[in-house]
Amino acid sequence: MAKRWRHFMDVNSHKKDQLNWRRTKFASLLIILVLAQGCATVDDRKLNQVATDAEIELDINKRLFNRKNIDLFLDLKTNVYEGRVMLTGAVKSDFNRRRIETLAKGIPGIQVIYNNVQVTNLGGYKNTANDVWIRAKIRSQLFAENGVKSANYQVRVINSTVYLLGRALSNLELRKVLTIAKRVKHVSKVIHHVVVRPLVKK
Repeated sequence: MAKRWRHFMDVNSHKKDQLNWRRTKFASLLIILVLAQGCATVDDRKLNQVATDAEIELDINKRLFNRKNIDLFLDLKTNVYEGRVMLTGAVKSDFNRRRIETLAKGIPGIQVIYNNVQVTNLGGYKNTANDVWIRAKIRSQLFAENGVKSANYQVRVINSTVYLLGRALSNLELRKVLTIAKRVKHVSKVIHHVVVRPLVKK
């Protein structure tokens, strides 16, 4: 009887730890999104577009944080740029991959959804050390490259595949960005959702 009680308490404690971790992550996300709205001058989006993108990302994560979908919350990363949503991460079934996209549909402000969620048993969104290293390397090289506005690009790496979302001000800039990403060690593939659109002079 004592063993069963200890087992029950251990399981219950583990579940509480998981829930607390998810709550902490969600609270951190809220703080990040609020701060992002104050940083519109960093990239070339207008202030109202930054706010809209932040609201879209928050809405998607709120749906994932729902009790019915919370099993997907830690497996997914959402990036939004000018209403274009990029979903990345790793799940173990195509059903869950489609389920994630369905959750995002219908949210006001979304222009298009790029579902890049991998169906695999590999590490995925939990980010292996290799993925973290690749992402940091790409970010630092984009920042240092002349003719590239690194703030306009969002980078995710899942199982050595690089995903890019954002805006290039010219075809030359886009070529530079893709070359940087492809040349980083351990990168197996680069998938981009970058639009080319020069700044409009007023």
